[in-house]
Amino acid sequence: MHACLLIPEIVKLIFTNILIYGTSGSLVNFGDHYFQQVARRSLAALSRVCRSFKDIALDALWVKLDNLEPLFACLPRDLWSMTGNRKLLIQRPVTAADWLVFEQYASRVRILGNTDSDLFGGIDAEFVYAMLGFCSQSLLVPNLRILYCKGCPHVLHSCIRYLLGPNLIYLLLVPPTEGFWSNVMPSVLSGLSRHSSQLEVVEFVGPHAMCPRASELALCGLTHLRKATLVLPSCGDLSWLSRLVSLQELRITFAGILPPLRSQFRTSYLDKLVVCSFNLTSSGNEVAGWVVPCRQLQLVPAFPESAVAVECALRMLGNRLLFDVLEHILLDVVLEPADHIDNAFTLQTFTPLMRFSGLKEVDLSAFCMSLLDDDALGSIVKSWPRLECLYLGTKCSWRTPPKITFRGLLSLLSACPNLRNLGLVFDATKVYSPTAEKLERGVCNTNITRFHVGFSPIEQPLRVAVSLSAVLPYLGEFSVESLLSRGPDRVAREAKWIEVLEHISHILTKKQESNTAGLETRVVTRRSARKVTRRE
Repeated sequence: MHACLLIPEIVKLIFTNILIYGTSGSLVNFGDHYFQQVARRSLAALSRVCRSFKDIALDALWVKLDNLEPLFACLPRDLWSMTGNRKLLIQRPVTAADWLVFEQYASRVRILGNTDSDLFGGIDAEFVYAMLGFCSQSLLVPNLRILYCKGCPHVLHSCIRYLLGPNLIYLLLVPPTEGFWSNVMPSVLSGLSRHSSQLEVVEFVGPHAMCPRASELALCGLTHLRKATLVLPSCGDLSWLSRLVSLQELRITFAGILPPLRSQFRTSYLDKLVVCSFNLTSSGNEVAGWVVPCRQLQLVPAFPESAVAVECALRMLGNRLLFDVLEHILLDVVLEPADHIDNAFTLQTFTPLMRFSGLKEVDLSAFCMSLLDDDALGSIVKSWPRLECLYLGTKCSWRTPPKITFRGLLSLLSACPNLRNLGLVFDATKVYSPTAEKLERGVCNTNITRFHVGFSPIEQPLRVAVSLSAVLPYLGEFSVESLLSRGPDRVAREAKWIEVLEHISHILTKKQESNTAGLETRVVTRRSARKVTRRE
């Protein structure tokens, strides 16, 4: 054996990478059952081939399980049987020797469950309760770090308690039915601060709302909690959120359309806040008593509203969620906005956001920007000199053509020199070469390599390429609107933008060749001058 394989750290790294890269050296697709089985068989073989490999290979083999079924299937074969529908039934009483076998493998599991299957698999409830009688530490999987639970039979809800250990740092629950949040599960979760005090991330996701009181009991004692995802009724009292003093990221979905109860949620700072609700107006009402400064804010209503309603909602959020620390803002909608002129943003719609000069990212790709002209865009972006990412109206196709032209694009690049990601719908049928004055003022962005042009109309790809190559010389990709909301001429427009890319590549190649030739000419001229000097 090579001396390197006698070092446990090297062997551990190799065996861990088998799960990630497989045995062929290429990145494994974890959704592919075949690749998972090949990696597991390889680790099982390695655990048997050498004594020094055994424990390290077994740790890598058992580090992640989709459900508890493989652990129960490792017990002595006379203890259980499998029915025709792959259900594991207990055949005799569990002994201490059986528990030792179970514990040998269960202690190696660090990640359990996924969002696609039952946590207990096909294990019969009687079999589970029989094994719980031998839990020496009141835990089935004592060293668990990450737990995903899509759901389990109601009769096994109380058994979740035996998976909540002191090493757990991540918990994700996806209730399959509204009955998941009956009295048993909230009672189990109310002990999280006692059983899993190191939890850093808790996510309760899905369409079914959890009682605010149950959420409060589950989360308020977790002193290390950094991230929480909650689905709560819009009419619940959420003032208890102020007690989550270590919280850095909060994603909250308000379920229902009942009038909200005014909650006094105050915190000094959040790194990220995501609010999902019925519409933006209801978001403003639901956070009426909040004072939550945040660096990143995402507002995701289910239903769109008119531009005037959006403006009013943004004004409502002032001094509630919108503060000077804001750097990133995203507004999106679950349902595609109606193609109506009332929904198109104007300069007035942007005014509640224009006072935040520290904004670095603005994503309004889901909304129509066809009423903005070059002057309006220039006024808006001058308010955001630190902007690094901007997406305006690129997600959908609209009947109203854009008013922004190449001149507006130049104003944007001039006002925001740090821009790295750009999505902008503009009228590419009206292009012209930037003036020498513009180029002298540094209107040339070398950071942007991908340009999301949405449904931008285009007629002459070569002219567009000449103009864009002067101000965006490193463009390597264009993308148009989503396939789900494509315009009638999407295929033709996409072909023309691909042609623009080809022209830009050709233009840059000619420039490089010209620069190389010019450099060679200067070198030859200098050498000739030196020779003349020497002769003299």
